[in-house]
Amino acid sequence: MGKIEQKGKNINVKNMTTLDKILNCFEILGNKLPDPVSIFLILCIAILIISFVCSKAGIAVEHPLTHNIITAENLLSKGNLKQILMSMVTVFQTYPPLGVVLVAMIGIGLADKSGFLECLLTVVVKKVPSNLIYFTVVIMGLIFTGIGDAGFIVLPPLAALIFLNLGKNPIVGMLLSFAGAAIGFCSGLFVSLNDILLTSFTIPAAQLLSSTFTKSPAMTLYFNITNSVLQIFVIAWVTVKFVEPRFPAPEKKSGESEGKEMLEVERKGLRYAGISFLIYMVLIIFLAVGKGAFLKDDAGSLVSTKSPLMAGLIPIMALAFFIPGLVFGKITGKIKNDKDVVKMISQTLGEMGGYIFIVFVSAQFLSLFSKSNLGIIMAIKGADGIRGLGLEGMPLLVAYIFLVAFINIFIGSASAKWAILSPVFVPMFMLLGYDPSLTQMAYRIGDASTNMLSPLFPYLPLVLAVARKYDKNFGIGTLIANMIPYSLITLIASILLLTVFFTCGLPFGL
Repeated sequence: MGKIEQKGKNINVKNMTTLDKILNCFEILGNKLPDPVSIFLILCIAILIISFVCSKAGIAVEHPLTHNIITAENLLSKGNLKQILMSMVTVFQTYPPLGVVLVAMIGIGLADKSGFLECLLTVVVKKVPSNLIYFTVVIMGLIFTGIGDAGFIVLPPLAALIFLNLGKNPIVGMLLSFAGAAIGFCSGLFVSLNDILLTSFTIPAAQLLSSTFTKSPAMTLYFNITNSVLQIFVIAWVTVKFVEPRFPAPEKKSGESEGKEMLEVERKGLRYAGISFLIYMVLIIFLAVGKGAFLKDDAGSLVSTKSPLMAGLIPIMALAFFIPGLVFGKITGKIKNDKDVVKMISQTLGEMGGYIFIVFVSAQFLSLFSKSNLGIIMAIKGADGIRGLGLEGMPLLVAYIFLVAFINIFIGSASAKWAILSPVFVPMFMLLGYDPSLTQMAYRIGDASTNMLSPLFPYLPLVLAVARKYDKNFGIGTLIANMIPYSLITLIASILLLTVFFTCGLPFGL
């Protein structure tokens, strides 16, 4: 008595805090849900039915930018059913995260199977004090998110390995990295791809009211940097205080040593792998410097969405893992020929089978959801509702943040939501005397807060796949339950910081 069994964990009820009990309820209820594949199949059926009902009810909205009337599309019509059937393969093939993840895993897989990552992480574990690992992982998440979505692809498996080598539960490292990458959507240590993308919608929206308005992508840089510093400590604290106690450290097997002693050939492999990585980075820098550089776009920019650097970031990163992994494998003798390379990569991609199956089904659902127009209708109606509340100042901004956070559960793309919301809220807030940088920053806070909770987030299947390498019973309920403390506390911290900037009249950026 006094203990309950939950997915193989012994939980002492008497020692549980109120928060633990609440999170356990979320976890138990969430894990009672069907497998994610089944959930997406159910959602596909639900969208077909809901689209039919909404279409027959004549539900429609006016797009705030184009002023076109958007109506709910009946997906059960004969024409749409034909189109859905014929486009299934194309929808799967063109689902953006699929190719990104698989290409990245080619490089990461070779680095992993050759033993390079294990040895590298062994060195990291010995060099970095264990109490600083939490901060290091969050900083890595912020950096990776700043240059694209790599934080959700590369970091979770690496963080899990780091924590495992430290004798900690690898799932804690994965959850920590997921939170760090997600908070990067409203934080950053430099001008990121997200800044450039969102600003490209903010400026035209502001010009609807003021044709001469212009600002740089660094319009929220000061807030981003300040929030980054704040969230590094917040996320690390949440991990230690709330998340890590829920995941006991793995039991050490009898006879297991405190740490792995590296062989001399492995040390030599690491040295040469490090040299190969530095040569590769020098090459990348060489291709990025100078007028007409190979990695710049036609306008001479390195950071635009059309530049080879940004557009080719995933294969560039894949090579950053592939090359050192190959060199390490050759030096240590684990890679003798090209057949060994192919075998290692094939083994890695074979382990991605579960992820690929989930992606196929989730891609169909997101395609149906987009085609039905229900996401756009929900966003526009929600914006109209909050505008009618008559709020001002921080209460208005907080209500706006919560609206964005709610919409984000259903529409994962930050640019898609901002394309819809910016023509409504940017001019509206300008009329109230609020700068567009404030509106954009409030939007990013709401957007970042629920990425880690949304079952529709594109990279959630990858995070689940990583977790299930260490716990086969790890379900979507476990993931969401343990991300709730991160989501709520980082949201509160960002809102409090926004309040300081707003009330003190501090500039948000350049």
